[in-house]
Amino acid sequence: MAVNKIPEVINDMRAYIDGADDLIGVNEVELPDLKSLTEDIEGIGVAGKIEAPIAGHFDSLELKMTWQVPTKMSSRLVGGSTLALELYSDIQNWDSGANDYEHEQYRVAVRGRVKSHNPGKFKAGSKTDSETVIECTYFKIEMGGATLCEIDKYGYKAIVNGIDLLQQVRANIGMN
Repeated sequence: MAVNKIPEVINDMRAYIDGADDLIGVNEVELPDLKSLTEDIEGIGVAGKIEAPIAGHFDSLELKMTWQVPTKMSSRLVGGSTLALELYSDIQNWDSGANDYEHEQYRVAVRGRVKSHNPGKFKAGSKTDSETVIECTYFKIEMGGATLCEIDKYGYKAIVNGIDLLQQVRANIGMN
């Protein structure tokens, strides 16, 4: 029985692009901010201004990959290239009740296009910290096999904790 299970660290991870294990050399992946699109609301009935979130709509979903040094893969991720990216990681937890480690899979799936690539800086004996920025049109987070969040901008889906935030909207605009 898990008593006081503490999530500790990402034990390890692998990144796959278009199904291939070609992302060796990625040092860090910064996931996008899940920021709602908003609109300012003001006028009669409102004492001031409210930045109202638009249900199920998200601002730009920008993912950043930092490379240790340029690779053939990183150097061809330019000019709007499309990609499907999968990140698999192991979350290491400590279960103090069992006095043992517990491991859980954390997976992120992305489809999108390359917005930019910065080849980085060159200095002998150092990493270049090259950076590739991806505009995500599809973003999914799974933990332990359960889907926590799935956003598909072209598919008009925004599912969070099992609730499809755009289901009624799709019905109202004749999409269902």
